[in-house]
Amino acid sequence: MAGLTKEQKAAKAMLEKAVELSGLKAEEFALLSAEEQAAHMAKAQEAIDAEALAKAETAKKPPEEEVDNSHLIEVAKDGETLKVHPTCLAAHRLLGWKEA
Repeated sequence: MAGLTKEQKAAKAMLEKAVELSGLKAEEFALLSAEEQAAHMAKAQEAIDAEALAKAETAKKPPEEEVDNSHLIEVAKDGETLKVHPTCLAAHRLLGWKEA
């Protein structure tokens, strides 16, 4: 016997979400009028859509790569330190910075 189809799984998930958001038990939810159930189902669909959107946004973000700054040279002046690119070292020396 095959499992549920995508549509059946989605309908089941939406019903479970509607019951959860209503604060009722499944049996109590079934006793609500069609209009009340439809209102809860609409809220459930909004919640499911918001969750899916948040999940998609998270998936879109590329992982942050660590930057290799090992080539930078540390210089100091007046108790302050900087890490500068080797091509900028001469300019910093002219301004009084010393290699740390």
